Amino acid sequence: MKKKLTISLAVVLAIVIAVLWLFWGPDSWNVQITGVTGDGRNVQYRVETVYTDTSDTLIFRNEDAGFMPPYFKFNSADLQARASRITQGCPREPVTVNGYGMRISFLDMFPNVTSIDAPQRCLDAPSKAGSPDGDRR
Repeated sequence: MKKKLTISLAVVLAIVIAVLWLFWGPDSWNVQITGVTGDGRNVQYRVETVYTDTSDTLIFRNEDAGFMPPYFKFNSADLQARASRITQGCPREPVTVNGYGMRISFLDMFPNVTSIDAPQRCLDAPSKAGSPDGDRR
């Protein structure tokens, strides 16, 4: 009897972990970045987006996960700069935002960004204005 109870408890625990992983595990979103907010200290970094070719918004938080497995994220300021550069250089360009979590409005929960995949031309520093050959000085 005790063995059946232990096995049943293990099966229920495995199902709960699998469901939690499906809802809060890693995911990717195809979006257009429309803005960035926050200073990383007093106000949490946020990346404002819309789903590609729609008007449906999705806002991401961008904070370090620290040593929390499996993410070990320590680059929120760098990601914020990347999102800002994409907003300025390629505002209508679809990008892939990778992260984890889900948006639950009434709990004020946002998915957390772990990386942003964008075309290289959107990530390159802008060339100096007026430079005929486009070289960076």
